[in-house]
Amino acid sequence: MAYDKGGRKSEKVLYNRRIRRFRKFILITVAAACLIPTLICIILSIRFDRLKTDYNQTKADLDWYRERFGDEMEILAEESEDKNSPGAFGENPDIDYTDVDVIGAQNPEDIEGTRYVYLTFDDGPSVYTEEILDILKEKDVKATFFVCGKPKYEDSYKRIVDEGHTLGMHSYSHKYSDIYASPEAFHDDLKKLRVFLYENTDTMSKYYRFPGGSSNNVSKADMNELVGILDNEDITFFDWNVSAGDDKAGATKDVICANIVNNIPKFKHCIVLMHDAADKKATVEALPEIIDAINGMEDTVMVPITDDTLPVQHIKNN
Repeated sequence: MAYDKGGRKSEKVLYNRRIRRFRKFILITVAAACLIPTLICIILSIRFDRLKTDYNQTKADLDWYRERFGDEMEILAEESEDKNSPGAFGENPDIDYTDVDVIGAQNPEDIEGTRYVYLTFDDGPSVYTEEILDILKEKDVKATFFVCGKPKYEDSYKRIVDEGHTLGMHSYSHKYSDIYASPEAFHDDLKKLRVFLYENTDTMSKYYRFPGGSSNNVSKADMNELVGILDNEDITFFDWNVSAGDDKAGATKDVICANIVNNIPKFKHCIVLMHDAADKKATVEALPEIIDAINGMEDTVMVPITDDTLPVQHIKNN
């Protein structure tokens, strides 16, 4: 009898253990069934928010480009009309800038020593600004950003300044018909951008690049008057003597890289024009290779524009 009681007691203990284990298993299963979908929802929500942010930024860039150039059909119509005419804005990568009459940083044969290369980016910030800044940070290179007024990219303006790059101005709206309508319109746009940048970065920018360059063919205002406005504000304007050609349709990574790397040896002071825009992915892809190639050139350094930089200035539109 004692054995039977002991055996039954042992079986009961084992049974209770199995019951407890089974309960734990059920609880774990139920918890997992609740947690896993919850985690999946959280992950999807985070990814959705990121995609939504990227979408909104891309849409903002697209709206800005449509405001600047018109919608897609208008652009195609203009391209068809101007197919055989020279570029309106003077940003032609086929130009040999050693033959262009410029003021300032030319390439006299008697200049010896270090070659200075200034990488500059127009039109930003954009969806690619952060990636450009990441590449520059990884390569330990400082550049110059000639930016427009885009309130949705406040963090990008701050990062440009915080990481030691030069913040230049490229008009608030970049809308040629407005900026170049008159000297007063140009001055209003300039003040708007300068105040906007100061409010976002605590930096009073002293450098400017005219949309289309100082030799553009579209300004209704006398460019000498606009230069005078900049002079009165103690602002120096910069054009370029090396162009990436990334403003041309179909410009590839290899073409952009070749346009820059093959032309830098022609000058001791190289102001390199590139673009930071939503449709300039190829420029971002080419940037690491461009930097590596420049680093491999003898007696050549990459620096941001400063007060000591010799400006490249094209012939002004008189």
